[in-house]
Amino acid sequence: MRNKLLYILIVISLYSCEEPLDWEQKSELNPRLVVEGIVTNITGQNYVKLSFPVSQSGSTPRAVSGAVVALTNDGTSFEYFQEDSLNPGLYIPGDNFRTVVNQFYLLYISVGDYEFYARASMIPVVPLKKFLYYKDSENPGNYRILFPQSDDPSMIRYIADYYDSVSTNVIRSVFYHYNLSTIDVNEFFKPAKESLSFPSNTRVIRMKYSLAPDHEKYIRSLLSETEWKGGWFDVLPGNLPTNLSQGGVGYFGACSLVIDTVYFN
Repeated sequence: MRNKLLYILIVISLYSCEEPLDWEQKSELNPRLVVEGIVTNITGQNYVKLSFPVSQSGSTPRAVSGAVVALTNDGTSFEYFQEDSLNPGLYIPGDNFRTVVNQFYLLYISVGDYEFYARASMIPVVPLKKFLYYKDSENPGNYRILFPQSDDPSMIRYIADYYDSVSTNVIRSVFYHYNLSTIDVNEFFKPAKESLSFPSNTRVIRMKYSLAPDHEKYIRSLLSETEWKGGWFDVLPGNLPTNLSQGGVGYFGACSLVIDTVYFN
């Protein structure tokens, strides 16, 4: 039985090898704009990031400055996002701006002669569960986070701040955990990923975002093309879904957000 299983695994590994592909370079980029944006129910946690698409894999995107970015939920009143003077291509609303659960929001972007639209809905977020962790057997005195598993579609952002024992500088690590409503084969057999090992006297901030159905679909496709690549059951490369109008890619999401902070001692 073991020999048969070993034979099957060898056959699968041979067929899962990837051949290098030659990318065709186009003289005119299409789509014309890449959008990354999230609005939430908490002030200070709203942004829209604009960049030009790249023609080569691994190239650094160029920020889009001077755009007009506005948001509305009723078609009459608009919240205009201003470009951050320290971060070109990053647009943020006023200090008191926040969105409301169970509402639809329309994003408007104007860049030169081109206009783009995106529509997103915000659903409630399920409260965070108890923070769980365990001792790191490979690093005595350190700990690792036990990620919660849940059926409610969500994205949890972890921000860990701790002191470097050598330089005494503060080190910040940011990583993400996703809860999706269904499990794909390539997710179940995804490549191993090293988790964060941190010492005591660490501050961990948890930020949990709700994911509407279309937003969850986008996240799933994004993971299939990135973190889940290289496993036993890769999917064929494809274009990610988007809620941007023609000429735009990426995603604009409206997420209900809950935040808490845990201090390790």
